[in-house]
Amino acid sequence: MSAYAKFFFRPGVNERIETQVELAPETRSAIHGVIRGVDGLPVSDAVVMLFETGKTPDELQHITQMISDENGRFVFGPLTAGTLYMIKIFKNAVKLRELEVLARIPGDCN
Repeated sequence: MSAYAKFFFRPGVNERIETQVELAPETRSAIHGVIRGVDGLPVSDAVVMLFETGKTPDELQHITQMISDENGRFVFGPLTAGTLYMIKIFKNAVKLRELEVLARIPGDCN
């Protein structure tokens, strides 16, 4: 069993603070790992995408993505226990480009 809690406080002058913290059991999960190439070396800058499946593995809902770090590491969480997830990993198969978005001013026809 693991548990987690956090809270903020700001003490005043000459103030003594007493508190009790009760931790509820943590039921969420996480996944972390290392991406390695065929040479066994860590793969950095890979696109790692997390999907949640529906009733069948073919029904995918994109949840989030990240880029593997310099040691090939990735992590996703919190995850819901009992839910079927899928991870897709892309390296050198995704064309990345910058996208410029221009804000349009109301009434501007250009």
